[in-house]
Amino acid sequence: MSTLKNKHWFAHPADLRHDRRMRRAMSDFPNGVGYGLIVLLIEHLRCQPNYSYPLQDLDLLAKEFETSLPILQTLITKYGFFEIIENEKEELFISPMLNDLMKPYDEKVEKNRLAGIKSAEKRKEKIQKLLVEAKKQDKKLDYLDVDEIPDVV
Repeated sequence: MSTLKNKHWFAHPADLRHDRRMRRAMSDFPNGVGYGLIVLLIEHLRCQPNYSYPLQDLDLLAKEFETSLPILQTLITKYGFFEIIENEKEELFISPMLNDLMKPYDEKVEKNRLAGIKSAEKRKEKIQKLLVEAKKQDKKLDYLDVDEIPDVV
């Protein structure tokens, strides 16, 4: 599957459940709850700008994921899958693992964006040259007598 065709796709480790941190979360929150909520949080971050989410809105995720705010807070702060950062407005949480996984995709998107800009500039230059040439030809035709224009067969 091409990562550029599905903007919400991301690669992730197939053996995540064997990660020591995940095993601890699964032990503390059994029946797949720890694993499921961590993966849901990572998936949610994937769909957010800058792969970050405000901590002040964590209650909204708790409601969406049908769990409690304290459980999400524990999963974010205790197991090492997430970090809390601050910007000028608020505290956010991110996943360094997700950020690392997304680097190749983000680099390819940026490379394609820059290539698109360069291509558009070249097309614009080509069109401008064609327009200039067409105007020159048009001026030449203004001075010709219609009878002097050769027939093109």
